[in-house]
Amino acid sequence: MASTIADVFNVQEIEVMDVFKKADFKPLFEDFFAGVGSSRLLVYYQTQYKITETGEVKDYGGHKEFFVSDGEKLKLKGKGVYFIRTTPQGKPMNTNATNDEGILFGEVSEHSVTSFNVIINQIYKPIVEKLTKQEWG
Repeated sequence: MASTIADVFNVQEIEVMDVFKKADFKPLFEDFFAGVGSSRLLVYYQTQYKITETGEVKDYGGHKEFFVSDGEKLKLKGKGVYFIRTTPQGKPMNTNATNDEGILFGEVSEHSVTSFNVIINQIYKPIVEKLTKQEWG
């Protein structure tokens, strides 16, 4: 997991290892590996921000830092990496295995939802609308 995060954000793996130990994030990782709590984790590497009363994102700039979330409260401003636990709820992960297939991962960007919307509405929707009842079933 640490090497994946380091690769995605082009940082040293030692820097990522500190993220697992940080007091704010440690419970999220522990619950994830223990098979309790959220079955997903998102890791962002970005600058601090605040959402204004109008819903706009005000970026404070400065140095980038890591943020870890279950995807509910933090806004992605650039690129992130997600991890999804595929084991049943309550079953702990084998953290000693190098590839136990219990975790899926990938990259996501702040524009992923917009891209998905464009694909559905401008590619798939017109194709489906042109299908006849015999083709559609």
